[in-house]
Amino acid sequence: MKILLISIGTRGDIEPFIAQAERLQEAGHEVFCLFPEQFREMVENLGFNFLGLDKRFLEMLDSTVGKSVMGGGAGFLAKIRNFGKLIKTSFSMQSSLILQQKNAIETIQPDRILYHPKAMYCSLPAMAFPNKYFLLSPVPCVIHPHQEFPHLGLSKWEAFPKKWNINSYKFVNWFRYKTFKKFLKVHFKDFPGVNFTTQSMNEFELTRLQTIYQISPVLFPKPSYWPNTAQIVGYLYRNQSRNFNPDSTLLNWLKMHPKAIMVTFGSMTNPKPKEISQKIIYLLEKHEIPAIINLSWGGLEKIDGTSDRIFYVNQIPYDWILPKLYGMIHHGGSGTTHQAAKAGNVQLIIPHIMDQYFWNRLILKHGLGPNGISIHNFDPVLFEKSLLDFWTNSVYKTNAIEIAEKMSQEPDYNKILKLLENEI
Repeated sequence: MKILLISIGTRGDIEPFIAQAERLQEAGHEVFCLFPEQFREMVENLGFNFLGLDKRFLEMLDSTVGKSVMGGGAGFLAKIRNFGKLIKTSFSMQSSLILQQKNAIETIQPDRILYHPKAMYCSLPAMAFPNKYFLLSPVPCVIHPHQEFPHLGLSKWEAFPKKWNINSYKFVNWFRYKTFKKFLKVHFKDFPGVNFTTQSMNEFELTRLQTIYQISPVLFPKPSYWPNTAQIVGYLYRNQSRNFNPDSTLLNWLKMHPKAIMVTFGSMTNPKPKEISQKIIYLLEKHEIPAIINLSWGGLEKIDGTSDRIFYVNQIPYDWILPKLYGMIHHGGSGTTHQAAKAGNVQLIIPHIMDQYFWNRLILKHGLGPNGISIHNFDPVLFEKSLLDFWTNSVYKTNAIEIAEKMSQEPDYNKILKLLENEI
């Protein structure tokens, strides 16, 4: 089959789709990737057909306003103003992103399309051709309601009572459907006979949209009240260490520090990376905790004068390094959380946005680490308390090893292929 993968967002949004691309290509399918232009070189080096989306989306997230919203560093009113600016800028480029999705589908004429929840246009043809379209989501709690957790857009706050949790999906998605109609109404005429009312879109997503949740059923079991069209298949990540040759200094450092951790914010950024880095690294040094600091996209920075207990890297394959570590302090992205759990790592999350607060609570619920604190009100005193708990509580490591063993058989990729071939 000819399969088109469409994802919009940062590295954490793209990686699950690249992992799918690898497996689909291995199964003999022809794969096309429609991702932000910034990922062209990486995807083409992996041997996939690439089509670029408007690069302004990622540039927006990397702007001063974007960093403020995603990584704190501003007062409450400033955050509200910046969030409004971010929404306004995002809306201004939606027409371009929608047309690029539409043109790619019409040009490639794929047999199957896997699309990210941010790929707004795909909602229309999915309603017209439901056997052809699959929503591929690396996070839950966006479409299908859960009694224990509110909609992901409200996950920064503590969970509500069950009834309020369920109603939160109706509330948030009502606004989402209104936004869809604002940008997509001009394309309704391309799908005659399809009813694009708010009620019909909601009914379609809840009962007929084929949704593949690329998350672990161990960490998040499928509720009994979800429909058969929603499947939780396990988290899939690609072999990132295939061409990785570790530096001898890193290998020697790991031998010297058998109980070491890694600190990373992945593709998250913030307006004060040096200040945050200084606070975290000072406490690591104070308590003699050996740590690899992954500088990545700039959310953390190198601090001069640190001891040899601190080892800096710019990027490092998680599938190579995590099994060698005691634990991980990170932002709480879905992919990072899953890979750390599958490697048996104790975790301490410093959430920045949306789903990261959800994963923080899930890690606490499973006893894989303490409750983390938000980057938006980072308090060194509270962080130090959590850090010591993370480092000294042996129960976390016992639980992490048990969870890793349960996750060892994930994902069920035969099930994913059968879903795409409409055999389930």
